[in-house]
Amino acid sequence: MKYQPKLQFEDKYNIRSKTISEIRNLIDEVAIDRDLIDALYADNRKTTSKIAVQCEKMYRKDKAFKEKLSEYKNIENHLYNKGYESIYGFYVTGIPAAAGPLTFCMIKLNRFIEIKGIKYSNELTTQQRQHFYEKIKSEADVLKIEHLSSNVIDEIGIKNSIKKGYKQLQSKIDYDNEVDSDKLYYLYYKYGLNQDNSKLIKDTSKKIYSLACASIAAKFNRENKMIKLSQKYPAYHFKDNHGYITEKHRKAVKKKGFSPCHRKSFDFEKKLEFEF
Repeated sequence: MKYQPKLQFEDKYNIRSKTISEIRNLIDEVAIDRDLIDALYADNRKTTSKIAVQCEKMYRKDKAFKEKLSEYKNIENHLYNKGYESIYGFYVTGIPAAAGPLTFCMIKLNRFIEIKGIKYSNELTTQQRQHFYEKIKSEADVLKIEHLSSNVIDEIGIKNSIKKGYKQLQSKIDYDNEVDSDKLYYLYYKYGLNQDNSKLIKDTSKKIYSLACASIAAKFNRENKMIKLSQKYPAYHFKDNHGYITEKHRKAVKKKGFSPCHRKSFDFEKKLEFEF
């Protein structure tokens, strides 16, 4: 829908009295709103009309971001409004991989942190994940990463491994710096720990801001781990497949057999279509 400037508005920015240079500086300093856009459209200079179009696009983009952010933060804001003061998000990645670790992230964010464009890691490119990870790392109050090896996964299974990883991370919470343990809340992805003040999120169709951030941090760190393993076991192309099944990975396992970081509990006969 085409933007319709208001006929009556408050020129609180005094656009008509400003030079083009002053207007550009103003746009860098203030939050763009309808009054600013309308004042720009009402000005009779051609350049201000072009700036108005640019501001309109920025305004729409920012509005869409806020709507998306509101969707992601809905559950967390509800918890804050109920009186909880700290929310810890727990996420795991690497569950369906044939090789490499499970990687876990525990995160605690300030209630008012807003990183534009945050989505779950599977909706982002590798470059985008790296970009967001740097922002998350600098903004998070708490950010802990844990890896659980393929040997542990083989020994106790995926479900128990996830719970073990979450327990290890939770043991690292500095409860002395938390005002009241009753004011803490825990959000778990896939499998939860049996405790009060917690909620299990079974899949990423449920938008949770802290879990989306944790998913980026977990996936970024796991991919780096797999790149290092690729240097040790180059035949399996872990740098590209990160331990998941691809045609190159399939052929490498058929030719070379398993590496020490492959999960022996993985159903290779079915997933790799082996003929033993």
